[in-house]
Amino acid sequence: MEVPTAATVLPLNNPAQTTAVRRSARRISKAASVRKHAPAAGLGLVILVLLYLSLNHLARRITVVTLCDGWEGYAMAVGLDLLIVGLEVAMVVTAGTKASKPVSRFANPALLTAFAWSAGLNAFAFSAGQDAVVMKAIAALLGMSIPVLIYLGTRAWAALTIESRRV
Repeated sequence: MEVPTAATVLPLNNPAQTTAVRRSARRISKAASVRKHAPAAGLGLVILVLLYLSLNHLARRITVVTLCDGWEGYAMAVGLDLLIVGLEVAMVVTAGTKASKPVSRFANPALLTAFAWSAGLNAFAFSAGQDAVVMKAIAALLGMSIPVLIYLGTRAWAALTIESRRV
């Protein structure tokens, strides 16, 4: 008759082993991390440059129109352009959630208002130095395009940033 030998029984889901495997799978190299976040970082930098340009033009034209102090012009310019960015990020982040409708309900009218003022004042700033009607119109269109580019760039940036954090 054969003598039974002792058998070692290992659990199939050893928590210590699976945790170690998950940790090593989560660790990615520095280069991979840079590649993952580079598109969002690059686009964010472009948006910052456009914001800088827009803020300067808006602030100068707000002071011309309202005769307010320079700091008040800059405060209003920051409020307009950063409101566009902040509201758009809020709408992208809440898309598909319960908060989407309440956020959109108030964000959309605020976006349209801030967008109209920013576009109008940028158009005024760009066309102010032109004498020829055609050049004035082209400069105004160029000025109006800045908030459009900030808006569209922010939408793409927010989506890129969210996606790069999921991976």
